[in-house]
Amino acid sequence: MISNTKLGLYYFPNDQHYHAKEREKWIAEMLSLGIRWLVLKNDTLIAIPEPFIQALIENGILPIVRMSGFQIIQKPPPDFELLIKTYSSWGIQYIQLFDRPNTRSFWGVKAWSDSNPVERFIDLFLPYAELFAKYQLHPIFPTLEVGSGFWDIAFLRFSLESIVRRRHQWLVDRLILSAYIDLYDPLRPLNWGAGGQERWPNSRPFQMDFQSQDHRGLYIADWYETIAKAIVGKTLPIMLMDDAAKKPLNMDGREIQQRTLYAFQRLVDPRQNEIIEIEGLPYDPLRDEILCLNFYCLADENSPDDPRVWYSASGQAHGIAKAVKTYWEQNGLSNGKQPSFHHALLLPQLEAEQIHQELEKRKSFLIQYQPKVVFNLQDALQAEHVWYPKELINLSETEVFELENHACILHPFTLDGISIASHSVDSSLEVL
Repeated sequence: MISNTKLGLYYFPNDQHYHAKEREKWIAEMLSLGIRWLVLKNDTLIAIPEPFIQALIENGILPIVRMSGFQIIQKPPPDFELLIKTYSSWGIQYIQLFDRPNTRSFWGVKAWSDSNPVERFIDLFLPYAELFAKYQLHPIFPTLEVGSGFWDIAFLRFSLESIVRRRHQWLVDRLILSAYIDLYDPLRPLNWGAGGQERWPNSRPFQMDFQSQDHRGLYIADWYETIAKAIVGKTLPIMLMDDAAKKPLNMDGREIQQRTLYAFQRLVDPRQNEIIEIEGLPYDPLRDEILCLNFYCLADENSPDDPRVWYSASGQAHGIAKAVKTYWEQNGLSNGKQPSFHHALLLPQLEAEQIHQELEKRKSFLIQYQPKVVFNLQDALQAEHVWYPKELINLSETEVFELENHACILHPFTLDGISIASHSVDSSLEVL
């Protein structure tokens, strides 16, 4: 089995593929590819089926729920609360609301021209961020349109400045950035923009002369993290997203799949902190702050000829899926650590009687997952999955980052939020 990676995919762009047979088929395929993140579209207030979510989490695939449809963004925060609470109780940690707020199409012509879109968006974003934080979710700053509209670099800078000026440190402490990556621009090589603003200080918005490189491409995180460090005093976790709406132009299918494979290779290569060479082109390391890179897409019956798609809707592997499997066969199983054990239950330091009480409360969980119970971060780092009760443990941002950087899959939960099947076997619980 391929161990944890930062590799992600978009799932089908509709809600027709969550039933049991497809769930089993596609999860098996994703595990064979090393997929550990899955982007799910959810543009209504109806939850994605819980069995699908639980199957992903139990197999070490972290769902990212994207809710960006027009009908969704018209809903006030209280309308979301039941859905957000439900998702949180199922173990979902990442929900992204809104998309491209730096464009006229997001606001409409009148609203776009009537006010400052940055301040107006922060006014809109904050109540939803508070709702997410209430249920221990990380607010994700939305993906911005890159290269048009309100220049995304400036929009991000002004947004972070607004959050700091309003003294919302709680949001800074939990915020995750996101960014669209353009992998398929024939005018820019795939290593375009590496090093960020420090390496390319003469970069200017909307420049067309190519005298200085900019942020449009695989290395956009280099640019966004420079802004975060300057404004909030630290870098922030970031999710990279292939832009599903931006179809490649002037590039044939072979070139598109080749670029996808090269980006995949840079992402999973074990030489994470070194410059590597792929087909004669040097690639700088990708930022440590990157949580995942999500390619478009697993399958799409509406666009079967899109060369970015990895499978046909019936399950036949396309060229990029075959190439990724070949890479794993030729280069071993893993980017990063091999876990010492699969599941850990992280508890705070307690008296013996309290430990017994807490374990008794979670008896069905212990029977199903048979975790090692650990009481410190260093032991938890050895696990593939780290479960922890939200009512007892509040991990700091630094602790979360350290666990995720060690490829641990985190599962915060509450007693009423775990759906556990009943088993008649005894637990083989081991306490460290």
